[in-house]
Amino acid sequence: MKVLSFAVVGGHGREWWTRFAAGALVLAAAASQARAQSRATFVDLAPDLASKIAAELSPATSIRLSFPSDQERVQTEVARLLPSLGVRVVETGGDANVTGSCAENLRERVCGASIVRADTRRVVMASGARGAGAETARESVVAIEVRPVYTQRAPMLDVAEVGGRLLVLSPDSVSLVGETAAGNLTGRVIASQPIRTSRVWPRDTRGLLRTVATGFEAFLPGVVCRGTVTPFTLACADEGEPWPLGLDNGGLTPSRNTFATPEGLTFYEAAPLDAGRWLVVGEHGVLTFLDAQRRATARAESADHTTGFPDACGADGPYVVTASRGSQAVADTLRLARADRGRLIPLPSAVVVPGVLTSLWRTPAAREATAVVHDFSAGRYEAFHLTLSCAR
Repeated sequence: MKVLSFAVVGGHGREWWTRFAAGALVLAAAASQARAQSRATFVDLAPDLASKIAAELSPATSIRLSFPSDQERVQTEVARLLPSLGVRVVETGGDANVTGSCAENLRERVCGASIVRADTRRVVMASGARGAGAETARESVVAIEVRPVYTQRAPMLDVAEVGGRLLVLSPDSVSLVGETAAGNLTGRVIASQPIRTSRVWPRDTRGLLRTVATGFEAFLPGVVCRGTVTPFTLACADEGEPWPLGLDNGGLTPSRNTFATPEGLTFYEAAPLDAGRWLVVGEHGVLTFLDAQRRATARAESADHTTGFPDACGADGPYVVTASRGSQAVADTLRLARADRGRLIPLPSAVVVPGVLTSLWRTPAAREATAVVHDFSAGRYEAFHLTLSCAR
């Protein structure tokens, strides 16, 4: 058996060494031990493992991925998830080699991956309770999928697709981005209209786009703009209107970045659940469950953003995505959970976005959410579409 050496920086106590030893065992275990496991046993660990692999790599990195032959299903699921996390899986070449394997001991199941790039080697691990794999294999394996949509240097508040083109909302304008003959966005602005208003925006301006039969609407603090795509026009008025969030509100006031329900409950963002229920980000980032009458029924942990997918993956949900600031305050992490009787049950799917999340909108009729991220290090804003994948 080949012995791998690792340089360890910083200790995390006995638990860290226990998990490190488990990960090393995974990567060095004999193939016969892995073959004794059911093919479906480890698939539920794939989302967590994919997220941890991506977190160790730079955006747009290409890798060669390999697992033991009898763990093909785990490899397929990890390979399916990695592109949405900014990592390309290739057959030949590649910037890094990623070798994965799964095994279990008396207490837990572990999937590990060795990431070799140039002269560096990193090990990441995802674990779960022993015996849970057979049960989770019959349920949906739900994961967050992130698809890049558009990037620009100037501040960006929201994007919306219309007629094969893209509307981009900025604090001072609405722009129209064109498409190629193949239907792909060119990234070239083909038209732009200024937002004319006497309002002075708050420091952290928020905005939302909505497409309608006659064109589109843009909502900003104390301002509503209405426009058409062909010809590309825009007219704005200093007026307050409810924003199309699905949850009744009085709009965003010019001096604040929060909404309020008719009952006076203040919230920052809202995630639809089921049966008319909601989860909102309240004051100080506290997550609050609301019933169909918009009454607070329970509270969960804190978060900076939230959005909901009540109709995803059949009747297994509703699912909620929350976001919180990373420890270095330069990147946010999207985390998946299932809402159940006034509490959030964490699921093994997390995505680190390349910067600080500035908005997370999901219009009532859409099956995807739009996230806008400010990448301070690169000096740009990026828009992504968020969906949930469901595998059985």
